[in-house]
Amino acid sequence: MSTYKSTLTLCLSIFFSLQLFAQVQENTQDDIQLSYEEAVNIAVRENLQIKQQENILQTSQAEKAQAYASLGPSLSFEATGQQVFGRQFDNTSGNFTSERVGRMFGGLNANLVIFNGFNRLNSIKQAQNAAEAQLYQIQQTKQDVIFNVSQQYLQVLLNQELLGIAKANLDQQQELAESIATFVEAGIRNIADQYNQEAEAKRAALTVVEQENQLKISRVQLIRTLQIDPFVQWDFEEPTFSQALLLSEEYALEEAYNTAIANRPDIKQQENSLEASRFGLKAARSNFYPSLSAGYYLGSQYSSLFDPTLSEQILDINRVNVVSLNLSVPIFNNLSTRTSVQRNRQLLNNAALAMEDLERNIFEQVQTAIADYETAQQRIVSAAAQVKAAEKALEAERERFRLGVGNLLDLNRVNAAYVEALGTEAQANYQIIFQKTALDYYTGMLNSY
Repeated sequence: MSTYKSTLTLCLSIFFSLQLFAQVQENTQDDIQLSYEEAVNIAVRENLQIKQQENILQTSQAEKAQAYASLGPSLSFEATGQQVFGRQFDNTSGNFTSERVGRMFGGLNANLVIFNGFNRLNSIKQAQNAAEAQLYQIQQTKQDVIFNVSQQYLQVLLNQELLGIAKANLDQQQELAESIATFVEAGIRNIADQYNQEAEAKRAALTVVEQENQLKISRVQLIRTLQIDPFVQWDFEEPTFSQALLLSEEYALEEAYNTAIANRPDIKQQENSLEASRFGLKAARSNFYPSLSAGYYLGSQYSSLFDPTLSEQILDINRVNVVSLNLSVPIFNNLSTRTSVQRNRQLLNNAALAMEDLERNIFEQVQTAIADYETAQQRIVSAAAQVKAAEKALEAERERFRLGVGNLLDLNRVNAAYVEALGTEAQANYQIIFQKTALDYYTGMLNSY
């Protein structure tokens, strides 16, 4: 009985310990810090589009390996078994027979292309450029993911800031409503002021609810992009950006455009695609030229009409070695080569047009990004001045209201202007980070951490 009690006590102790550990784990997972750099790394690591592009890269690398392997000989083994019925001539015995005959043929066949109009060399270069293009496609996809995550992450932080402003305004409106209610009871203020202020407090409460919804939506979008647990309370940290540095940076259009051309993965991807199309056209044209190949065949056969045994026929009597040299001169192949050349020429022309269009788009993107960044810099200066002016106006109006000179409508109007100025300043502070991220993205300088 004592052993039973000891065992039961031990089991209960383990159970409660596990329960306590689970509770501790649950509590520790309720609020998890996630920095901007960690979010970017998670997105790059877990993004499905990047994984899909990496799978395509494996195919491109396999095609490149196949192109290199074409330089070597091809090797195959062939074997055939037959059961023949009816009168026929047997090559092995040299006689006609009507018996049921069993035959076996087999051999090892090797073939080496000596010349085929440089088709193999051009195919190798085409496969090399295609694989390089896919590598740059992966890099471009990573930059796309980083850019999207950056925008979504900063949007969450902005919505958090706007929610904080809305909550602070709600607290002030509620405090003012309580003060006015006290003044009404004391006969200092009329009942209309109390009703107006209560309505203003409710409007501020509605703004808080709306900002909370905006924050929830932006958080859900970011969590979906990162593919992290949506039931965990994630705490997104502020990124480390120096506003003073952002305000002092200047960009020249020509220099920024040259940087984009030199660094953007999509331009490099298009360059390699253009080269791949050029070598594809050369490979297609090679079919107009003669081809020369060498072959070697080692084989044997067996017939049941012949007296020697299976091993004697195959290994000794019927064994044959054949060395061949094959020259093929194309004369007419139903216009298939001509059609292939035309198709590859159109692919090359389209790739060249795509390159021109991409360069023009890059110029437009860089020019717009620089203009937006300069606007964002000026917006910060303007927003700071608006906040200072609105703050002074609010202080003066509050003093007037306290002294009984001002009215509640003017106070609420000035307070609304102050809250709007705070929101504008918060948006300006994050907008310059938005635009800096966009500028790095369009110049090809946006990298993962």
